[in-house]
Amino acid sequence: MPSLSRARLFSALPPYLGGKRRLIPWIFQTLGRAAPPSSWEKLTFIDAFTGGGAVSLYAKTQGFQQIYCNDWSERSQIVIKALLENHSHLLSREEVLMLTRSLPEGEAPGFIQRHFSPNVFASRHAEALDRLLYWSDKVQNPTKRALSQLLAWHLIRDFVCISSSISTSNKPYAEALDGLRDWQTLNPKRFVDDSFPNLLKPTWHSLEKRRRALNRGVFSGSPVKRFQMDAIAFVSQAEGDVLYADPPYPGCLSYEATNRILDGVLTRQRPEASLSTSPFTKDTEALENLLDGAQHIPIWLISYGNNHISLEDLVVLVRRHAPKRHVKANAQAFKHLPHVAKRTGTQELLVLAYV
Repeated sequence: MPSLSRARLFSALPPYLGGKRRLIPWIFQTLGRAAPPSSWEKLTFIDAFTGGGAVSLYAKTQGFQQIYCNDWSERSQIVIKALLENHSHLLSREEVLMLTRSLPEGEAPGFIQRHFSPNVFASRHAEALDRLLYWSDKVQNPTKRALSQLLAWHLIRDFVCISSSISTSNKPYAEALDGLRDWQTLNPKRFVDDSFPNLLKPTWHSLEKRRRALNRGVFSGSPVKRFQMDAIAFVSQAEGDVLYADPPYPGCLSYEATNRILDGVLTRQRPEASLSTSPFTKDTEALENLLDGAQHIPIWLISYGNNHISLEDLVVLVRRHAPKRHVKANAQAFKHLPHVAKRTGTQELLVLAYV
């Protein structure tokens, strides 16, 4: 384990809908009921839905023999390349400074300025992101390229008034920064909680703060292997000892819709008018198919939400696919977005099934 707290370690990760950083102790304590920590150095840990990377990043500190990280999304691939696979590459101040150079003649205004300003970002912020992502693409070292892209992801969060919502809801604040709107028309709450004043800070201040945070997430730990596959196909062929599955939950926000603009900025592609939705978001059938393909993996650890299914019914579902396994389950009250969540009684469900 690196000589830093979980909070400092996780500061390298951008905020992520569905992220598990607050639940890490519970998740790994539960795993310890099937496999004591003293045995983890002999086990392969499989993260079928890496997402924002918190579970795998912590697993990397725990001495597992190997970690397999899988996620279909490009945004998660950036996290895996930048931090999980990375054991030694850091970003220097000089390298970050090189990412702030002006765009070459003919490249300005950039993609983000043309398509996301001022409907999402103020012009100064869109220009900074265009520079950072353009020069990130030119970085030769693939790990440092991913670190640069992850740095851009952090700045995307810093450049909107509410970091959990990268959407056109930021338009009034972007317009105020660009002198297109009277500041007095803005929600006064955003001045009191400092979210709008934070947008006034110089870009270099954010870059240096985030560069240091990223470097704190780089350390030598368990070896990590990266995959970008459909989760069901991945699990059916993955050889390992512990399967951690945190799929999208039915009845919750779609990752595709929620990250629509984030994905568009990171890939510099216009978001499609109609986005496909993960089958895991629709119902529990995809989870059942996943478990059918995971019979060869001795230990299952499944995170789930209770919007669509109760803990008791989830246990019944798991037992249907694991009749010869010990099954233990628990629930915690938990809201991924407590400042906007309106539904009461929201719980995080955790099921452990092992032979």
